[in-house]
Amino acid sequence: MAQIISVTHGQPLSTGTVVVPAEELVGLQSPSGELLPPERLGPGLVRQICDDGVLVRWLGAGFDSWVSYQDLRLLGRDAHLVAVYKCDRKGNCKLVRHRVALDIGFEHNWTAELRPPDVVRLVRDDGCVWTFTYNHVFNRIDTQWFHPPEDEDAEALTAAELAALNRRYPL
Repeated sequence: MAQIISVTHGQPLSTGTVVVPAEELVGLQSPSGELLPPERLGPGLVRQICDDGVLVRWLGAGFDSWVSYQDLRLLGRDAHLVAVYKCDRKGNCKLVRHRVALDIGFEHNWTAELRPPDVVRLVRDDGCVWTFTYNHVFNRIDTQWFHPPEDEDAEALTAAELAALNRRYPL
């Protein structure tokens, strides 16, 4: 995480912070010119902060936009995002869902790629990567260890389980 730069609604704001549109926000203009209502934006990740506003990556809408501080609501210091992408054999990936993890001890945001045949690839927000396999028989993530050797491995495994254990988007 980057150093805290600004404060919104009394809470610290830094790059990587998970935000949602403020209740007062009517919508944001997309790059195509369409006005998107807040419910179509989904949660966002703060990418950059300056005096005039905040650059946010809106996961539900799939674009970045500059937003003023008062148009954002922070979900809290312990809120972290797991974005889940379904990938085909050619490497094309599409966002299928996202989960905001609150109060479960995550220290990072995660991108999960569900790849054929049964691979779950996790990319942490600092670029570190973990790769697991999904076991359809036991409906679980298989690892090469009995107990995670480090806390960061345990967090990666938890993110993989959040991403893969969903019947709606099977591997």
